Amino acid sequence: MILPPIFMSTILITGSNRGIGLAFCRAYSELGWEVVATCRNPDSATDLKQLSGKVTILPLDVTSGKSIAALADTLKEKPIDILVNNAAIHGPRDASGTFGKIDLDAWMEVMKVNAMAPIKLTEALLPNVLQSAQKKLVFISSMAGSISLRGSQPHHKQGGPYIYRTSKAALNAAVKAIGFDLRAQGVSVVALHPGWVKTETGGWDAPGDPSESVAAMLPLIDAATPEGNGVFLNVDGTVIGW
Repeated sequence: MILPPIFMSTILITGSNRGIGLAFCRAYSELGWEVVATCRNPDSATDLKQLSGKVTILPLDVTSGKSIAALADTLKEKPIDILVNNAAIHGPRDASGTFGKIDLDAWMEVMKVNAMAPIKLTEALLPNVLQSAQKKLVFISSMAGSISLRGSQPHHKQGGPYIYRTSKAALNAAVKAIGFDLRAQGVSVVALHPGWVKTETGGWDAPGDPSESVAAMLPLIDAATPEGNGVFLNVDGTVIGW
């Protein structure tokens, strides 16, 4: 059980207008945190606007350097205890995402959102994180990006989707490096697999619920320490091989 902070702490969540991002916003706002919720179109974020508590909704296009810089300027000098890099897309689910027919433009777009954007946003907001008490960076990844899992178990003996897998593998590589580089500054870095959850990215036939997934991830985030940097965790707390 995660207790409300003694002093109001701040969490920033990307892709917060739906799915796991929205569930994170709801959970932390109910715990008494100050929530900075970012999404591309705040005006259309109807569910997000209905949340109670101290929730600030700010625009952010994670693939735009100008948008990231504008967000950093808006939040200048504001401590951010936890930065949750959640925004992600799956990419093509048709033939254009299969080997032999991969759409390069679609591949680059998914790489920008899933792998490049989280790192650039972290660069921009690291000063805010370093000013905070908790200093935590959370990256919502996927076991689909695990190279070591491929072929290790019967249900992991498949290839594609190439575009999504490679984007998460790239993210994982960067997160592991960031964990090493920021450990000395007291920053906790954790990559989490949220489970197969009903979202636009996970697909609507997925068995998991975003709220249940977030409830399971909260204690993992709470327990994260710099000494644990470099570990990739499943939603149930078990370690996933990179």
